[in-house]
Amino acid sequence: MTAGRTSHAAKVLAGRLVLLFGVGGLWELAARTGVFPAAFIGQPSIFLPGLARMFIDGSIYGPILDTLSATALAFCIGGVLALASALLLTAVPILREIVQPFLDALNALPRVALVPLFIVWFGLGMTSKVISGVSLMYFILLFNTLAGARSVDPDHRGLARSLGLGSSQIFRQIVIPTAIPAIFAGLKLGLVYTLLGVVTAELIAGGKGLGSLVSYYSNTYDANGVFAVLVVLVAVSFALSTLMEKIEGRLMRWKQP
Repeated sequence: MTAGRTSHAAKVLAGRLVLLFGVGGLWELAARTGVFPAAFIGQPSIFLPGLARMFIDGSIYGPILDTLSATALAFCIGGVLALASALLLTAVPILREIVQPFLDALNALPRVALVPLFIVWFGLGMTSKVISGVSLMYFILLFNTLAGARSVDPDHRGLARSLGLGSSQIFRQIVIPTAIPAIFAGLKLGLVYTLLGVVTAELIAGGKGLGSLVSYYSNTYDANGVFAVLVVLVAVSFALSTLMEKIEGRLMRWKQP
């Protein structure tokens, strides 16, 4: 990394830290002075040490593991189903035309609002959380993959046919590689929304996950507890997004000049 890039990265990091501590300071000031009731907005000087104690005594690790387990399972199931569906619909255009209106209608449904129905169907355990996550992951990745597959330049298809490539070869060698960036975009967005679906199910159904902790602290009017868990959720979501970007960077090296 050159000196110029190092300096720029340092400035960006310093700016982010100033923004973070500035917001935290204003938050603390508003709670201490009563501009906003601390019972409603929490207080960083209280919930951050409380969060540290959760990590020290280990009470937060179980909920994190429970939420991540359901998220990982939903992500894998939803991802496989979405990719298989997208590849099938791309390979068989007439089938895509038949089912497209139904897919659009299902995608328009607010799946988060269906979580209570999933709980009725699948109970209060892991299954309803996984189904909730899958319902969000599936459509995000499906539509991203379909959009990527449709972005193939018609001239490239025509050139491939003129060179004697068959439909299956065009699909494998042109359509799929062209769709890969859109697939990874869907995977990154879908991973975050899968976590959202799982946490929403935990908020409603209870259990042992991070969403259940948020629900517990909300029901006991403990704003500091709620914000402590929300900090964990932000960190988990950021870590998952960063991990997906690292994986994408490694797998997409072949596109770099």
